Amino acid sequence: MAGYQDFIEFERGVIVGAREMGHSISEVAMKFGFSRTTISRVYLEYRESGKTSNLRHSCGRKKIIQERDRRRLTRIIRRDRRATLPQIAADFNAGPSTSFSVRTIQRNIIDMFFLSRRPSRVPLMSIKHSSIGLHKSPLKLTL
Repeated sequence: MAGYQDFIEFERGVIVGAREMGHSISEVAMKFGFSRTTISRVYLEYRESGKTSNLRHSCGRKKIIQERDRRRLTRIIRRDRRATLPQIAADFNAGPSTSFSVRTIQRNIIDMFFLSRRPSRVPLMSIKHSSIGLHKSPLKLTL
């Protein structure tokens, strides 16, 4: 089974137009390749509401951070890749847009695939690690 298909507004208009011209449900279904149930459902929605558009695209919560804010957030992240999340949030909220919580900014950073953020608390080196020299930079060469 193919699942529920969402029609574009043009297809809905074609179905309604064909039905308004007097074509039967079966004729419209054969002509355009939609099921008879779909034809009758779309036409019934049109007769009840007078609209051919699908209202499912306007449901759900609106995005809090707009596209312009996301671009600004990207610039802040790329400017300092080692910045922690509270530092990024402080820089972002210092700008002209509305203030957002740290959690909202974190959620948008994850959605933008910036996943390698430095944690705000870095684990300390243990005595064992510092004794074997892991605290030193491996790039230093002694001559």
